[in-house]
Amino acid sequence: MDVRIVGEPLPPPVLGGRGLLVGMQRGRVVVDPRPVEGSSMAFDVSLDVVVTSDGVDLRGPWVQGRRGDRFLYLCWGHAGRDPGDVDTVRRAKLMLGVLDPADLLDAAEDDVLVGRLSLVDPRGGPVCAAVRPPAIRWTLERP
Repeated sequence: MDVRIVGEPLPPPVLGGRGLLVGMQRGRVVVDPRPVEGSSMAFDVSLDVVVTSDGVDLRGPWVQGRRGDRFLYLCWGHAGRDPGDVDTVRRAKLMLGVLDPADLLDAAEDDVLVGRLSLVDPRGGPVCAAVRPPAIRWTLERP
């Protein structure tokens, strides 16, 4: 299943005196880190909806956490020493356990799971820690 994360508004583009980057984590690597620019950002990843003997599980290289407590990582950081590297300073866990398994199973093959959230925390910095509704709104949408 395709997943799109849409963040709006964005935090300030500088944190700790250095330019701020944001990207999604695949395994242990932040993929396609981008400077914080503009009024919104979107990230596209994918996951597998797997039927198991005791329910539905979400899997794939972007999916983190244990079964029953799955999430996607949105990572904030600064440019590392090597091109493309990110020194992560904060991470947000976009919690997937709140999704209704029946909705995931009923979704059409081309439906996109969209998570919309503010990328700004209550103090004005980059959102971090576990993000659950109502801070993130998950919907299934047709492309």
